[in-house]
Amino acid sequence: MPYILRPAWRSQSGLMTIAIVLFLLTCLPLLEAYSSTNSTDFLASVSLIFAVPFIVVCAIMLYRHYAARFIFDGEIVESRHGLVARRVNSIRVEDVRSINVKQSILQRLLGIGDVEFSSAASDDAEVVFDEVANPMRVKEEVQALL
Repeated sequence: MPYILRPAWRSQSGLMTIAIVLFLLTCLPLLEAYSSTNSTDFLASVSLIFAVPFIVVCAIMLYRHYAARFIFDGEIVESRHGLVARRVNSIRVEDVRSINVKQSILQRLLGIGDVEFSSAASDDAEVVFDEVANPMRVKEEVQALL
């Protein structure tokens, strides 16, 4: 049974904050326009100015989450990036030399991190599971399946 992961939603906390602020900036002029007796088109157009960036930020968040997929199926370890254009990195399980976890201070606080897989053929990590939730648990589960 394949083990499939995606980047954690928590890894996009900065974009989520921007989206919330833009959403509030979108709603406030609309509330003001509908609560006043002389609603103006100006307030509605101001909310439209903030609505478009809100939609763009939400689209970026969805793309960043769904464009990456990390797979471990017992035979290969693979990371796939992209929806239209695609970049796939994979190594065979028998070639895995080491599994490392990298976390910054902020990533530790959010409970996310990068799990890196390297083989004997390269000095660098060949496959990286970027910004997954509970990276130490992911490392342990993959090691248990090896």
